[in-house]
Amino acid sequence: MTRSLIVFVSLLAGLSLAGNLPPAQFKSELEAQHGLVLDVRTPGEVARGKLAGASVIDFSAPKFEQKVSLIARDKPVFVYCASGNRSGQAAALMAQLGFTKVYNLSGGIGAWKASGFPVESSGAAPAASGQGLTPEAFDALIKKEKRLLVDFQTPWCTPCQKMVPVVDALKSIKVLKVDLDQSEALGTREQVQGVPVFVLYVDGKERGRLFGEQTREALEALAKK
Repeated sequence: MTRSLIVFVSLLAGLSLAGNLPPAQFKSELEAQHGLVLDVRTPGEVARGKLAGASVIDFSAPKFEQKVSLIARDKPVFVYCASGNRSGQAAALMAQLGFTKVYNLSGGIGAWKASGFPVESSGAAPAASGQGLTPEAFDALIKKEKRLLVDFQTPWCTPCQKMVPVVDALKSIKVLKVDLDQSEALGTREQVQGVPVFVLYVDGKERGRLFGEQTREALEALAKK
């Protein structure tokens, strides 16, 4: 089934979305629920400014559905575009994929700015800090190390970027950073969802995992399992 047909069917079926919210309510709910902000505009649009802390996945890109599937489905997601049209379609698609709370910004970032709310300069797109690996190459690495903490991440994921200094500060265990955009088969096999995902492997076998933003203490506790 094509993406456009999925979105159309989702809208007809009345799938449970949290709703289309005007800017003030969108901002209030975001602050109250501490959800993930998702910008689905093109890179050119994002370069002119975005909501603070937004993760960016272009809705028009061929792998939108694959990338958005890496986001935790039980976490509130606040979606926006330029006018609310593409983000409304994205929200419907995400509901079809099993997301339980998706909020769409009515009027998009244009209405947000017209309401006097701030945007931030996006700057250059963050560089990938992880590497692309095939399942075979990954298996060789985790078998080589007695204990290995794997940081599954993507360059478009803001929580992943926030975790970089925390992960880099770990000294008690070796860390392998994996870019899921370049390791699709591996991510599927390891059932990675809700990036960032941190998985401890001991003697080549999974010992435990954590999802989302974590403290250094939580990662060190995982590393000691």
